[in-house]
Amino acid sequence: MKRITALLHAHRLSDIVHALEAVGQRRLSITHAHGLLSASSNREHEFSVELGERMTQEIQLDVFCEDAESASVIALLKRHGRTGQHVAGWIFVADLTESIPIDGVTE
Repeated sequence: MKRITALLHAHRLSDIVHALEAVGQRRLSITHAHGLLSASSNREHEFSVELGERMTQEIQLDVFCEDAESASVIALLKRHGRTGQHVAGWIFVADLTESIPIDGVTE
């Protein structure tokens, strides 16, 4: 199993989630974040008082998929995450050793 983490521009999220859902990928997590990606517009910038730096609104999207599905998930993220910039985000891939569902059964 893989955990594919993508750091993306927030305005690309809707298209990416719809595309993931269309191919049956439903195990995902979305975290709103701030980082140093080049902003695609001034609306993506916020000033961080803690860092004394302009930060870009970003999304951290984690997709959890089977090993055999990882190449197609990565291709989908690259295709739908594009903004026209040279670097529009980053994708990281990690191996997971186990996936355990949380069910309604009490032990």
